[in-house]
Amino acid sequence: MDNRNTEQLAVPLEKEQESGRYGSVLNVLKISAICFLLDDDLTVLEASNSFYEKTGYSKKEFQTCFQTMRGYYREYPEDWEAIRDRLVYSAENGGADTALNVRMPRKSGGFSWINISLTLTEKNGDGYWICHAVYTDNSTGSMTRQEECRCWKKRAQYFKWVLDEYMDNVYVADMETYELLFVNKTSCDTLGLTLDEVLGHKCYEIIQGRTSPCPFCTNKYLSEDEFYEWEFHNPFLKRTYMIKDRIVDWEGRKARLEMSHDNYSLEFKLAKKELDREAILRSVPGGLVRVDARDMGTILWFGGDFLDIIGYTEQQFKEELHSQMAYVYPEDIPRALQVMRGAKETGKDAVIEARIVTRAGKIKILMVTLSYVGSEDSWDGIESFYSVGIDVTEEREEKARQRKALEEAYQAARVASSAKTNFLSSMSHDIRTPMNAIMGMSAIAQANINSPEKIKDCLDKIDTSSRHLLGLINEVLDMSRIESGKIALMPQQLSLPELIQNVLDMCQPLMTEKQQHFKLSIAQLRHEKVKADGERLRQILMNILSNAIKYTQADGIIELRVNELNSSVFGKSQYEFICADNGIGISREFIPSVFEPFSRAEDPRISKVQGTGLGMAITENIVRMMNGTITVESELGKGSKFTVSIPLEVYMGEEAGNTEPVELSVLSGSERDKKEPVKRAENSKLCGGRILLAEDNEINREIAVELLEMQGMEVTAVEDGKKAKEVFEASAPGDYIAILMDIQMPVLNGYDAASEIRAMNRKDAQEIPIIALTADAFAADVAKARSVGMNDHVAKPLEINRLLEVLQKWI
Repeated sequence: MDNRNTEQLAVPLEKEQESGRYGSVLNVLKISAICFLLDDDLTVLEASNSFYEKTGYSKKEFQTCFQTMRGYYREYPEDWEAIRDRLVYSAENGGADTALNVRMPRKSGGFSWINISLTLTEKNGDGYWICHAVYTDNSTGSMTRQEECRCWKKRAQYFKWVLDEYMDNVYVADMETYELLFVNKTSCDTLGLTLDEVLGHKCYEIIQGRTSPCPFCTNKYLSEDEFYEWEFHNPFLKRTYMIKDRIVDWEGRKARLEMSHDNYSLEFKLAKKELDREAILRSVPGGLVRVDARDMGTILWFGGDFLDIIGYTEQQFKEELHSQMAYVYPEDIPRALQVMRGAKETGKDAVIEARIVTRAGKIKILMVTLSYVGSEDSWDGIESFYSVGIDVTEEREEKARQRKALEEAYQAARVASSAKTNFLSSMSHDIRTPMNAIMGMSAIAQANINSPEKIKDCLDKIDTSSRHLLGLINEVLDMSRIESGKIALMPQQLSLPELIQNVLDMCQPLMTEKQQHFKLSIAQLRHEKVKADGERLRQILMNILSNAIKYTQADGIIELRVNELNSSVFGKSQYEFICADNGIGISREFIPSVFEPFSRAEDPRISKVQGTGLGMAITENIVRMMNGTITVESELGKGSKFTVSIPLEVYMGEEAGNTEPVELSVLSGSERDKKEPVKRAENSKLCGGRILLAEDNEINREIAVELLEMQGMEVTAVEDGKKAKEVFEASAPGDYIAILMDIQMPVLNGYDAASEIRAMNRKDAQEIPIIALTADAFAADVAKARSVGMNDHVAKPLEINRLLEVLQKWI
């Protein structure tokens, strides 16, 4: 960046005052004159009306187009340089008046030759000379063409003399023919040739030692307005050159002017050093500033990304902020000044984080380094701070976001830890309650061994308590698998009416016990057959219905509504399952926590209701896995409504039409469903049939053998999969009607045993039913059992009626 444009900040601010003062004088004199400053560009202050008329521009047009004399003479840079050089010489020699003959550019194009008288009057507040230039026509009138040619020849000779005396290499070549038109003394020395041996020859022959134009020629990049700079290693001369090229008019021919210095010259080294300095500055990731340490606020110089960071253009920065550190956030200014004073006193570098306000009003955070340089060490005698500002806004915002996320995670972990602690305390109570009943009823039964009625009552209560205990364990395990991501869906074809009826069969005894009214409404069910994980869908409906039953008083009302809605996805329908009750309801404060694990509302009315607080969390997770939603509406004391909406794939061609709305009212508490008695095996193949049982647990093996023999079956029991395989392999075809296989066994597990049996080279090995009889009761376990050739899956604890149904299905 050009330092003169950033350090000479006072000029535009005083221009208006000075121009008003001198403009009136010039107009009174009625002469063609202009007033400007002797700065780097000759900044224009004002001109007379006669001057504007002579140029052909109005005052407004001229002031809009040209702020400097350099700009006014941009078509004739040699005239501008002549004016400036003459003024500089005059200023260095006491400010004597001077005059010269130059062109006066006109708006309509072209120019007129005039005499210009230059007078240096005084210096302004910033130390710049104020100059008056009076334009008058040549005393002899307009120059003749002959005089003009003579003037041009004189100037051309002077230009050639300057080029010839230039200490580095200079040559001029025709742009079209590549003919060398001029070569200075230094170039002749570099080439080791005389001027006669060079002029008239092709530049690529003499300078590059080539027989054809250079493929890397830069002519296409050149212009008349500025130099094109580049670096090139010349293998012919075995040197590297820093080169500056531009287009010039050379005696009426369009020519290439090239100036160069090699890597042995001082100019080359200085140029390389300047390039290195610029590269270093460009590599700094931020804005660079030099701050005046005298007032701690004026920016003397800036570079890098400074303007981009503060969001100002150079002109806006100068005119709006007056080159001051006014972009610093007001509340951070005192702290920044304190750090700067400390750095000035100690001479040590400092680092500070401060906010700035961009022109658009955005607040940014900068990491700012400050390095103090005293006046005695400064190149211009001004003590100052050299500073680099790096925008760290995104990093600080990200750090704040992470801190907030950590705090939220900590709070969530603390709440979860507290909830789990409460859950374990609650689970300890809930598990011990049925365990106490089981152990107590077992003790009572043993004490009343001769009383069949008492023993039966105890067994009924043991069965009820064990089922409750199993439910608690299943919920905990389900939640654990959901949290670890191990739960999987097993879609299959199912009938919705059958599934709903199955759910109602399980819930009806509970509603009967509490004398509750139940209503089932099925409307617009167009497709009864769907593809879904039946067990998980059954679990969803069971959870929302059992919740309604638990928290609805005796004689209350529970309703289940099923609707099939249209879906935007072809081949699917949106199914709604709505469970509403007029029970105790949920408080407004607790509603957001309904689906959180281990959470239960604090209400004395439900303190005796058994539960883990996991049912709704499990339900929500399953619904989400099925791409559905679950919502709750409730009011304390008025009841609750849970709405489950799930997209399900339908089977076309099996439309059911509109199904009747169905109402079922359960009132009689005296007609409670009794525990279903153990069924007798009715299949003749089961009675007297032989079963091969593989079970490693001795008590479980004894229970299974006893229950099967009670059904008239014969059982061969072994303790691992390897023995089961060996017994079957030693048997004759048809000896066994089925194999019951535990999974987790020593020596050979159930999966591998089943797989090896299926691989045997005998027909019945492919046909005999193999049933998994295991505590591995999740959907993934069922799928794995089938993948190794097992026909079905029966979960432990063993229910004989369920086992009989499976055996009768496959035998």
